[in-house]
Amino acid sequence: MLLFLATIVEQLDLALAHVEKRNAHDARFGLMLIDNAVELVLHQIAKERSSRMKAHAFMRDSYAHQTAMEKALGKSFDAKVKFARIEERLDLETSGTISIMHELRNEVYHTGIQYEEILPNLAIFYLEAAAAYLGTYQPHSLWWSSSQKLPERAKKYFPGDAFMPRSADNFKDGCMAIARACGHDVAETISVLADHLDKIIEDQDTCISVVADGVYEGQQRTRDRAVIETQAWQFAFSQDGKKLAAERGWTGNMLTWVDWLADNHPFNLRRDPVASWRRQATKLRSNSNPHSALKHYYSFMIETASFRETMEESARQAEAEIDMLIDQARGK
Repeated sequence: MLLFLATIVEQLDLALAHVEKRNAHDARFGLMLIDNAVELVLHQIAKERSSRMKAHAFMRDSYAHQTAMEKALGKSFDAKVKFARIEERLDLETSGTISIMHELRNEVYHTGIQYEEILPNLAIFYLEAAAAYLGTYQPHSLWWSSSQKLPERAKKYFPGDAFMPRSADNFKDGCMAIARACGHDVAETISVLADHLDKIIEDQDTCISVVADGVYEGQQRTRDRAVIETQAWQFAFSQDGKKLAAERGWTGNMLTWVDWLADNHPFNLRRDPVASWRRQATKLRSNSNPHSALKHYYSFMIETASFRETMEESARQAEAEIDMLIDQARGK
């Protein structure tokens, strides 16, 4: 078990070496290392409970959280987080940050260009939060074999000899040392999140204006109408939109269908959201807790993702058509 603890510290120490460089590429790698270390310990918590239940099955009543434990032993990261909370080994605030950072790590690894600007700060924040949490982990048993070898990066945190590299206290001390060494600045992290939110909102403000202004004379509309019609166009050509048209027996053309949807369908946004979004960004900036600030930021990103993507596409199409008309006027 000491070797397991040493490998966790090794990963955190390597993550520290990367996130200290404060660039997006190293931050991405650091996130993967941090997240893997967290997942290994969360899985170990479930394994320990399972082992104890098997060893003393004949002495105990059935375990109330058997199903949750079994799910935690599987591949689901969320199930592992949930079970650690059930076992009272993880507080609600930290579990929220871990879950969000795991999702961000997956998005960044697969598609996440949009987070490049904030990755360095998020990686540092995650390292501090993860290291502080992992340092509270106390295994139910410790063992060490003289045939085992400490990872090189872990040796500075376990200053014993080859036969017995000290104790689990070294693990706790090592985690806390790494949490301190990363130099996380709470105010900077909150400011970076708020700045990124401001940038996203301003980009959306521009997109809504482009769509509202239209391309041809007579296409101008209010920003509220632009917001509704953009959603209506996207929905009209979706499977759900086609299904609704069939259910209503719609026989008109697509333009009138879009107009009907804009007037009658219960879209999430019925008016220009920019003013409301700016108030949210201001509220985030005034936050003093990085955990709740991250939750606020990520909730906004998830809840508005579909609309933002749709509005950006509509603005791109409008701008492309404007560019085409300009080129035609110039004889190109």
